[in-house]
Amino acid sequence: MAAVKSLEKQLAESPVTSLDITELNLENSPRTQLIDAAHLESLVEAADHLPPIVVHRPTLRVIDGVHRVHAMRLVGATTIRAHLFDGNEADVFLLAVRLNIAHGLPLSLAERRRAAERLLRSRPAWSDRAVAKVVGLSPKTVGALRKTCSTEEIPHSNTRVGRDGRARPVDASLGRQRAVRLLADRPDASVRQIAREAGISIGTAHDVRSAQAAGAARALPAATRRPMLTAVSTRQQAKYLQMFRDPGLRYSDHGRRLLQWLTAHRLDPEDQRRLLSAVPPHWAEAVAEFAQHNAAQWAELARDVRRQQGADGAANTSAPGA
Repeated sequence: MAAVKSLEKQLAESPVTSLDITELNLENSPRTQLIDAAHLESLVEAADHLPPIVVHRPTLRVIDGVHRVHAMRLVGATTIRAHLFDGNEADVFLLAVRLNIAHGLPLSLAERRRAAERLLRSRPAWSDRAVAKVVGLSPKTVGALRKTCSTEEIPHSNTRVGRDGRARPVDASLGRQRAVRLLADRPDASVRQIAREAGISIGTAHDVRSAQAAGAARALPAATRRPMLTAVSTRQQAKYLQMFRDPGLRYSDHGRRLLQWLTAHRLDPEDQRRLLSAVPPHWAEAVAEFAQHNAAQWAELARDVRRQQGADGAANTSAPGA
């Protein structure tokens, strides 16, 4: 998550300072059981080598290191090394959960569930996967917690922020519909551009374009469906649109397959770059051979179509009454 990385970067840039133990605030921890005797005993034995704790500068609340504070008290220390963190209450709790999950005494399942519920209330736009990543639960568990919380506790949001920090619509069909319309207006646009403007992932944008090119048009009602094309010339686009409207092709199995093949096996520059980057060096020659073989098949199909057209034309010319 971009938000978590930003907090961790801010923390890493904070210098270590010395704080008076008596001034520290040990409340509002993500833990329900504040002291674990066995863990505390192990920290006391290593008191001279404990890492700095993390403290919220405005309130002196301990974000991470409550057990270390108690351990230093037991060995008679009056000060403790600490990183100071500046942030709001939501950021403080997010960082506390993240740090307690990452190291030290693990949070219990109940504590992680409570942490997830609190994050859902403070960050309702976060996706289930994003919350799950922070608290150490499965996305399915977080989704179930979201459903059990009332709408008063978790404000409704039409978007979700994923682990990559990008906001996407909860209802994927809305984004697909926008992608369909964008592709209808700009068939030469790259899938990256369509994804960005429609608010969907690149994979979804590619899926929509492939589906439209194949004549599936899943994203819109039948009355508004239009064929989607990859990067082709204006003349080819016009010809394909005419073919797509031909009932003889659209409503026959072989005709639909022909339309699918005419568009689904076409690469735009971005598709080509993506495929090239996926070819391992040891398979480069084999991929090149496959591509040449397919190109030869397409060339043979073109010759056969033209040859058939010529034969049909000659037959029509010599027919009686022609």
